[in-house]
Amino acid sequence: MSRWSADFVARALGVPVTGRGYSEISTDTRTLAPGALFVALAGEKFDGHTHLAMAREKGAVAAVVRRGTPAVTGLTLIEVGDTLAAYGRLGRERRREITGPVIAITGSNGKTSTKEMIAAVLRTRWRVHATTLNLNNLVGVPQTILAAPPGTDALVIEAGASEAGELARAREIIEPTIVVITNVQPSHLDGFRSLEGVMLEKLSLARDVPLAIVGTDPPRLVEGAQRIAERVITAGLARAERVPEEVRIDAAGEPIFRIDERTVHLPIRGRHQVGNAMLAWTVGRELFCDPTAMASALASLVLPGGRGELIQHGGLTVLNDAYNANPSSFRAVIEVARTLREGRRLVFVAGTMRELGADSPRYHAEVADALVELAPDLVAAVGEFVPAFERHRTALGDRLLTAPDAVTLAPLLAARLRGDELVVLKASRGPALERILPALGITSTAPSH
Repeated sequence: MSRWSADFVARALGVPVTGRGYSEISTDTRTLAPGALFVALAGEKFDGHTHLAMAREKGAVAAVVRRGTPAVTGLTLIEVGDTLAAYGRLGRERRREITGPVIAITGSNGKTSTKEMIAAVLRTRWRVHATTLNLNNLVGVPQTILAAPPGTDALVIEAGASEAGELARAREIIEPTIVVITNVQPSHLDGFRSLEGVMLEKLSLARDVPLAIVGTDPPRLVEGAQRIAERVITAGLARAERVPEEVRIDAAGEPIFRIDERTVHLPIRGRHQVGNAMLAWTVGRELFCDPTAMASALASLVLPGGRGELIQHGGLTVLNDAYNANPSSFRAVIEVARTLREGRRLVFVAGTMRELGADSPRYHAEVADALVELAPDLVAAVGEFVPAFERHRTALGDRLLTAPDAVTLAPLLAARLRGDELVVLKASRGPALERILPALGITSTAPSH
């Protein structure tokens, strides 16, 4: 059965296409279904054009390839100038079939949490398809949109970038009706060089969009959005047009807040999550979702693994927040740890914050200072946090444990635990701190990639 017609592909790519259609559009020969259209992407370490014969063997009937690609017997080649751009145009053509709201989310912190909240809110009214895993780059965005099943009438798309210009290209694919920008913090500085570079990149997603809903950290984010979006609403914990009427944190570290005469209990940890929830609430309010249904949807929220995941193992409690990290998100988790501690022994495991550019040592040192101020009973450091804690080694004494990586650290850490501690894991994805969990007797799936 053909899921994608030849006419659909021809419209998207602007080239003649013949045939009866395709069962799927895919970039991965490992999972190709018979009757597929294979898109041969090329990157620094791979080139799909070298796998065309494999695609044919797996049952692909056609392939999108760069111009001048030699013929492959049994495989119809659709030639284009740039296969990545062509993949984006295929995604955009599918997006244009969506009749309801199309929300694009970006920001330095909280993209995935906010995306999940927005999707939950919109599901009270629409059949929603949203980004899964971390498919938020120029391959993941069209892949997500093309994966939207028949009957989808709203999209919630997370968009990330590591180099200048990526979000402007993502905007052309997504054609959002609403853009949400959570915040702008030091992140991906290897690609953007400065906080101002990060700011300009995030804002590029909102250019000419009908509505931008933005956080207020930093205030310049709001000013920038107001220059390029048709309409802007600010939302967050404070200093915004849409703020909660009241916020409190329960004994489990979960926030409870009041908004529009409703009480919302978020089943995730940290006061900062209320700021993300206000962005989602504002999206729903602007789209006339029922407030009672929105409150219920947020109360049932489940985030992907590795993001504030609380694991109970006997007397041991582990807060696994080792999916992503920058200085701001580290400080947010430090506050969560402060709340959850309640007199228990606290063990904080800190792993490298990646892509912070030339100022990375300074950022790691500042977070190390904040962790020392938290006064954990044991602090364990890997990667770039090892030199960052060096100046605190004398003061911390045997409360400091260091290792080059998570695998080396795991048995050393396990030997220091009594089994009744609160253990916090915080790092960027690279250090893969969840590799420590088996040494603690915990079986857990790795965070989604």
